[in-house]
Amino acid sequence: MSAPGTPRREVVTGAPRAPRPAHGPARPARTHPADPAIGSPALRSLMRRQLRLGLGTFALLLALLGPLPLAFAALPDPATRPGSAAVVWAVLGVAVYPVLVLIGRWYVVRAERNERDSVRDTGDPAGRAGR
Repeated sequence: MSAPGTPRREVVTGAPRAPRPAHGPARPARTHPADPAIGSPALRSLMRRQLRLGLGTFALLLALLGPLPLAFAALPDPATRPGSAAVVWAVLGVAVYPVLVLIGRWYVVRAERNERDSVRDTGDPAGRAGR
């Protein structure tokens, strides 16, 4: 049993409850009514365009931010010029983030445009994909 002076442990049990439903009704996945097949040419074309966009965005990111280590290596040694460490911290801590946000925003806008163009090209007169 329990040692004198220690409180007794109690286990509280109850009837199991049913899981709560998610907030709001479940929305169906978007499907395209004209081409529901997975291997359709329109879908493959969209996937190729999205891949090309992703690789292009990655190349842009590498072109803009990839040379930073070389630029930092060209700066004088922080032991001899303490201001060079502040430049590195300012670039990495402040200046890089707006560039990343702009590249991310550009990517999202282009990806959504690719999807809209794909829906329009498949002949959906309303311009929507099974919403």
